[in-house]
Amino acid sequence: MDRLSTGIGKLDLMLEGGIPRGFLVAVTGEPGTGKSILCQHFAWQGDKEGDKVIYVTTEESRGSILEQAELLGMDMRKGV
Repeated sequence: MDRLSTGIGKLDLMLEGGIPRGFLVAVTGEPGTGKSILCQHFAWQGDKEGDKVIYVTTEESRGSILEQAELLGMDMRKGV
């Protein structure tokens, strides 16, 4: 089965190579558990590999997401 990297090596190992292509994944959890960081890494990795990426959030502004990604070394401004 073809898999998509999450952009986080250790998580990809736990998921046997990443998230299966074609799967819909909802990321949920308590505040501060790293949901946004996981989604940013996944979106960044997909963009680097030439995949089309949709990032949907109901809790953070566009500016907040871009700022946090930049702090993690990911410049997502060109893809937004």
